[in-house]
Amino acid sequence: MSGQEALTIIDRLLQAANQGQKLNDLQSAVFLETWAEHSYSEIAQQLGYEYDYIKQVGSRLWRILSQILGEPVSKSNIQAVLRRYQQSQQDQLDWSEAIDRQKVG
Repeated sequence: MSGQEALTIIDRLLQAANQGQKLNDLQSAVFLETWAEHSYSEIAQQLGYEYDYIKQVGSRLWRILSQILGEPVSKSNIQAVLRRYQQSQQDQLDWSEAIDRQKVG
């Protein structure tokens, strides 16, 4: 999954959980840079912000995602958490299709 695909999933989750709220531009940039495995200091330098501020933005982002996804999310595990989430959604679709086929058959 690409960073942009992951960001789309996050935005959908946020919209569903928070009545249409999305990540702001800075949160999106921190998310995408984190997905690309850049450090907070690299992100801060690239985006022109102080390290502490970027770290704060990231920390708040992981807290929000932890609440929405129902498991601890951090800079180091975000890819694994989203892959598990995506797989669980696919598994639910597969079961729904199997149940629908049984009803038809």
